[in-house]
Amino acid sequence: MVNKCVGCGVELQIQNQNELGFANSLDSLYCKRCYRIKHYGDYTSIKKHSVSSDKVFDAVMKIEGVILLVIDVTDIDSGLFTGIQRHLANREFIIVLTKWDLLPKTVSKQKVESYLLNKLRDMPINVLGIAMSSDKGKLGLTNLVQQIKRLKIKSLIAVGYANMGKSTLINALIGKQDHLTISPYPHTTLEINQINWDLGTIYDTPGIKIENSFFDTLEFEEFEKYSVQSAFKPKTYQLDSAQTFIIDKIGLINVIPKQNASITLYFSNQLDIHRTKYTNITSYIEKHPECLPLNLKTKRIVDKFDKFDVVFKQLGWFCLNGEFELVEVKTSLIDQVITRKALI
Repeated sequence: MVNKCVGCGVELQIQNQNELGFANSLDSLYCKRCYRIKHYGDYTSIKKHSVSSDKVFDAVMKIEGVILLVIDVTDIDSGLFTGIQRHLANREFIIVLTKWDLLPKTVSKQKVESYLLNKLRDMPINVLGIAMSSDKGKLGLTNLVQQIKRLKIKSLIAVGYANMGKSTLINALIGKQDHLTISPYPHTTLEINQINWDLGTIYDTPGIKIENSFFDTLEFEEFEKYSVQSAFKPKTYQLDSAQTFIIDKIGLINVIPKQNASITLYFSNQLDIHRTKYTNITSYIEKHPECLPLNLKTKRIVDKFDKFDVVFKQLGWFCLNGEFELVEVKTSLIDQVITRKALI
């Protein structure tokens, strides 16, 4: 019988403490890596490891059951990955939007659900239900469990991009907050991890790697600063002149209003976004050349909505309200910037 770490799913071994799965005993519940994460907050080993997305999909395709697609609601546009069409077409899905408590309380769940369903319209999957959860997965579980019972689902395979909250959600479902290893960094789960619970079986899977991610351009230690870890504290600016907003090491957005315009920022509360006059941007960059990445590309935004979002995937978004002569984004990963009708 193969003994696996209940925290990350990796096979336990006692031969080499520098390799994955090392434990003092094959009867241990957790490998050394998970033990140090849980008890000491030591995340240094996480930066060394990630899992091939193809390997994850190949494993998931061999498991019978309903796909539990977990999406971070603060990064809803990243959550619907292209692998669904290539690998999981025609499978049955329940979708869970996690981290609701990070959005302002005025956000309409019906509006967000409508936005999600619209994006799902052309995907070849069968959505059995949508649920929301918040407060580390603890709130909103009743509705999800009711759906699972009503549909008589015995096998669930939790799938999603890295750091969407899969393991946290499963811990809440099984009623053991510290069972699976969780951390604020992606790629904590390393192998398919089978968990038996009251209603059947749940499979936790390694997070799907986001290709060409803004986080790939940052140092590992900067992850917490740039990722949304706590409830948004939106910042709104009335625009009576042309302005530039600079996200350090990521890019910038230029906005030239016509009249009665405003911009609201929804990003990590730890992230300082510098604001300057549009006419001052050249001199500012000359004084702070390290603030922007190399190989900047430009996207001019043309949107038909009076109120719309310019989204930097995984990081957050700018909500623009009013009429504009120019909205322009400059960043090295321009494909990671999209627009949408205002979510809030």
